[in-house]
Amino acid sequence: MDKYEAIIDMGSNSVRLVIYCKSDKGVMYEVDHVKNTIRLSAYLDKSSNISDEGMEKTISTLLKFRRLCEVRGVTKVIGVATAAVRKAGNKEFFLKEVSERTGFHFRLLTGEEEAYYGYLAVVNSIRVNDCLTIDVGGGSTEVVKICNRNLVKSHSFPFGAVTLTQQFFHHEVPTPEEIQSLENYLRSMFATQPWIKKENIPLVGMGGTARNLGKIHQKISRYPLPSLHQYEMKTWQIDSVYDYVRPLTIAQLKNVEGLSKERADIIVAGIAIIKVLLEHAECDSLMISNRGLRDGVWMENDLSPAAKPLLNDVVEHGVQMFINRYNVNPVHAAHVDQLTGWMFDQLKQEKVHNYGNREKMLLRVASRLRDIGQAINLRESNQHTFYLMIHVLLPGLSHRERLLAALLASYKGTKKMRQLAAPYDSLLTEADFQMIEQLSLLILMAKALDRTATQQVSIIRYTRSQEEITLRCFSNGNQVLEMDAIEEYKKKFKKQFGHPLQIEWKAL
Repeated sequence: MDKYEAIIDMGSNSVRLVIYCKSDKGVMYEVDHVKNTIRLSAYLDKSSNISDEGMEKTISTLLKFRRLCEVRGVTKVIGVATAAVRKAGNKEFFLKEVSERTGFHFRLLTGEEEAYYGYLAVVNSIRVNDCLTIDVGGGSTEVVKICNRNLVKSHSFPFGAVTLTQQFFHHEVPTPEEIQSLENYLRSMFATQPWIKKENIPLVGMGGTARNLGKIHQKISRYPLPSLHQYEMKTWQIDSVYDYVRPLTIAQLKNVEGLSKERADIIVAGIAIIKVLLEHAECDSLMISNRGLRDGVWMENDLSPAAKPLLNDVVEHGVQMFINRYNVNPVHAAHVDQLTGWMFDQLKQEKVHNYGNREKMLLRVASRLRDIGQAINLRESNQHTFYLMIHVLLPGLSHRERLLAALLASYKGTKKMRQLAAPYDSLLTEADFQMIEQLSLLILMAKALDRTATQQVSIIRYTRSQEEITLRCFSNGNQVLEMDAIEEYKKKFKKQFGHPLQIEWKAL
């Protein structure tokens, strides 16, 4: 039976509720996501206490969240509070009032815990071993150094997009002097942590500032892929967005495509934090993570009782989630994957192709996910497979890798492949299309060899004699449909790889 649980993140800028569904097959996905921009940090008075108005706005929002949780049948709610509450002199009273009036119990995170949960979100959703991460919040900014997927250094800086805007900007459009003062302050603050230094590693950005920065650039550049997670920007591209938004009024910023209206007045300070850190650490690019603190909290909850809530293989975990969510036959998918892998390795050994580990990884993903589109409609399943792999996040793959895997999995001929790929031509090369034509053939042949999904063909062997390739199929003796299905690919094999193919059948 499906189970519904929720995370509430009470931040300095906004309060968010995310409701997750976990199916009886172990599939976890978001079913609802609600945000209210309260700006709790703006309700800290001169004594650093949360004012009555701030308290009432927060509680009013949480009561609405409680109603939504009741309707959804949520059985567990994890509440976390961050910088604004952490700085409040009356935090104990505030959290007690929240608990008594809403029924939600909040855990007050330290800056180090915020950094840790951001770290979990990154290493469990991006295939990265070494990087710096930055999570720009409303009232704090967490920077983490990751080496070999381990958190080795972290620091929570006591500033965020909201507090820096209040502290440094005194005009609707910041003056050059205000901008310079802010950037000098940020350089001095990052310099207090000597481990934040020149590194030949990427910077991964989390939080609303990073997401909005990425969205603005995607709109400006007319980026074709409808995805933000693992979107990459060079430093000059970040500078161009910064220069674009910096001289705009609040009214003008609210009309900027990709920028949330609620973030219009704090986006300049937020981007400045990322820009200065990139310069200070001499990173040459920023990768956007659509996963952050809330996801890290959920991952710790979902992956327990593991001693260390880290996925061994981010891509493999994502593939298994797809298989379970879209009701793919797991035994058939695993067998097609095995057959495809044997074909790839043996043909490479025979010097029929020279593709490497990256292409093999994409092939393994595609071979197992080819049938996901059947969950929508069998007749047009290849188009549905492509759509799902493009629009539903498959963690661990870059945007190009997701696109290539989707084209491999959905392949049903050159013309249809080119039609599906047309909107994304700017991300592809002719070499990509050749690879798709050749490696998708291996998937189709493996599917043919398990036409009945009963694993009649248990072993295959490719051998090469001069220019001819022989495929020997070892079966259990009841492979009539498989024999018919594989025959149609002999001509296609010669067209793609330049060698005639002979097929022999052997009994086990």
